[in-house]
Amino acid sequence: MFRKKRAGSWTDETFLATLYAEEHYIYRMSFLYLKEEQEALENVQEVAFRAWKYRKSLKEITYFKTWLTRITINAALDQLKKHQTLVWTTDGMENLKEPQTASFEHVVVNQLFLADLLERLDVKERSLLTLRYQADYSLQEIADLLDIPVSTVKSTLYRAIQKLQRQQLKGGESG
Repeated sequence: MFRKKRAGSWTDETFLATLYAEEHYIYRMSFLYLKEEQEALENVQEVAFRAWKYRKSLKEITYFKTWLTRITINAALDQLKKHQTLVWTTDGMENLKEPQTASFEHVVVNQLFLADLLERLDVKERSLLTLRYQADYSLQEIADLLDIPVSTVKSTLYRAIQKLQRQQLKGGESG
């Protein structure tokens, strides 16, 4: 009979090895939120510290990546609160660019316009958009990560997209 392995049965060495194996993932998630390489690297260190400190709170090994993702997001948001800004990166949004025939200037203007629109969203809306459209998480995965109902994820994403569409129709003007 298969039983879920409890996290408490991990040795410190096994925990550290598993944590190090996820280092690139932690960096990518951190960079999505913080955009700056140095900030993301600092966040990786903070996540490693928090993960080690709270390793006993992990109940099931099968939830390690989810647990680690939550720590990563919370640490990034804490870091952003210190700086009072959330930076949106357009990395991974190549599909939103104009066709190959578009001029370089046109593509840059569109990316800047999108970044400006996204800056008008609150932290929660931007976080959900980041997880859904940049990190490619499903709605259920986002709900599990943030410990909120799927319906809240859907409605918040819908409102954020509606807000962006209204701003786009206004030409990005404040309001």
